[in-house]
Amino acid sequence: MAQGFVRDLNLIESDTGALDRGILDNLGGANITTDLLLFDGNFKFVSKLISSDYSVDASNVVTVSGEGKVAFSDGTKISLESEATNFNHEVFDSNGIDKFKVKNSSGTTITPSGTLRRNDGVSFNNLSNLSSKRLETNPSASTGIGADDGASDLFNAFSSASQVDYINGQLGLYYYKRERIPLTFEDSSFDSTVNFRGSVMIVDNDATVSTVPGASTPGLFIVDANNPSAGSTRAFSDASNPWNDTVSGVLSTTEANSQPNVLKLNPVSNNSPNFQTGSNLIVSETNAVSSYNFKLPVTINGETFFLLLKS
Repeated sequence: MAQGFVRDLNLIESDTGALDRGILDNLGGANITTDLLLFDGNFKFVSKLISSDYSVDASNVVTVSGEGKVAFSDGTKISLESEATNFNHEVFDSNGIDKFKVKNSSGTTITPSGTLRRNDGVSFNNLSNLSSKRLETNPSASTGIGADDGASDLFNAFSSASQVDYINGQLGLYYYKRERIPLTFEDSSFDSTVNFRGSVMIVDNDATVSTVPGASTPGLFIVDANNPSAGSTRAFSDASNPWNDTVSGVLSTTEANSQPNVLKLNPVSNNSPNFQTGSNLIVSETNAVSSYNFKLPVTINGETFFLLLKS
């Protein structure tokens, strides 16, 4: 007696779920039904961000703040509240963490609102790209003869578990370094000690005037860790000057540790510069030449002179 199924009836002989599973396991191998159930309701699954999960700023940047939520990745097709089944909008400029932008089918950036949905269905193209064969690019590594014809399966070179562990490790390393490296596309904030090796360039893109008191010119600012409320001090590029021209031709300062080092003077006719400080740093006195034990070179009009000094 013949046994089996009539192909034209398309398994109509089976009228229960148990029989269907038995037939499929018999035809496709044990537990094939478990694999097929992964696609049950395939294109009905969606991921979504509701309005309370994100905010949008004036530049149309979406910032995700919902617990357990992350930004959609670049190229993701999404739908808005008013078109739940039409995934005509695309995500771009995503950092993969908490920020992204959305553009419509015309490529215009929009301000999204309401629930944003992403279709999580798995298509045939997704499966065909899952583990595709790649031709060997090194001719000496393979003869090109045999079952593989010189092709290699990059995705199955390691087990899924080892690949997941590797990806997680690299992501952890990325976030670790991201918190310790200054970024050029957004503000950087560090809670721990920062050490720099190599050169650091600070660029003033707005071309602000650094000599104006209180100007917000970019720079490196140092805060006293023992007194952080005292305000910051500009390092290296501080535009402040401790010397003041209080009287015509007279430079004075109230800074206790300030002293002349390298000065370039351009006195007007019949006007000689006179240096003085609050503590009379420079005074006039008469001494024997033998009492001086230091000399200070001074260049005037290209000619070098020496000032005799004593301790």
